[in-house]
Amino acid sequence: MKIKIILVDDHTMVREALRVVLEQDNRIQVLAEAGDGETALRLTDKLAPDVVVMDVAMPGQSGIETTRRLLAKHPGIKVLALSTYLDRRIVQQMLDVGALGYIVKSAAGTELKEGIRRVAEGHIYLCSAVNSLVAINLQEHKSQLKKPDRPTLSRRELQVATLLAEGKSAPEIAVKLSISPGTVDVHRRNLMRKLEVHNVVELTKYAMRTGLIQP
Repeated sequence: MKIKIILVDDHTMVREALRVVLEQDNRIQVLAEAGDGETALRLTDKLAPDVVVMDVAMPGQSGIETTRRLLAKHPGIKVLALSTYLDRRIVQQMLDVGALGYIVKSAAGTELKEGIRRVAEGHIYLCSAVNSLVAINLQEHKSQLKKPDRPTLSRRELQVATLLAEGKSAPEIAVKLSISPGTVDVHRRNLMRKLEVHNVVELTKYAMRTGLIQP
């Protein structure tokens, strides 16, 4: 079954280029395009896509506000943010309003298609350029991590946390780290307990906010 998407970007040429890239993948179907937030909301009501690829910076209603309104009405739809901004605060804001992924426009088309597939499955997806932001403040926070009021994570927990934040599944993490999926689940539960988060989305937000996770 194809993944049905709506493209939202205020630049017509960008939308046309994205459509060409995406229509090369027979697993993806572009239902419609929108040049502003209000049109995106109307089309979402009418067409019920699986994924909305959302430009962050648009005149009038921003992609952040459009995403907030869209997901308040259609919580089952997945949003993948697309932006020229490689800014940790903006990534955080998009995750905070419910987007499951963030890709910069300079990323390769393969990353966009992979991001669409990942978020359609309910996973977090950050493109390679954004992944580095997850750890951008690690050095600044090293001393704070040693304080009693901050969680102390083992090297393995940090590795698992990083891969979870990148949207990897337990079997994928198990293969990469040469451990069993059951061991991955144990580390995941320990992470959730130590960081006082309840799911991978909250874990990723925590990582973005604190610079806790290393690459």
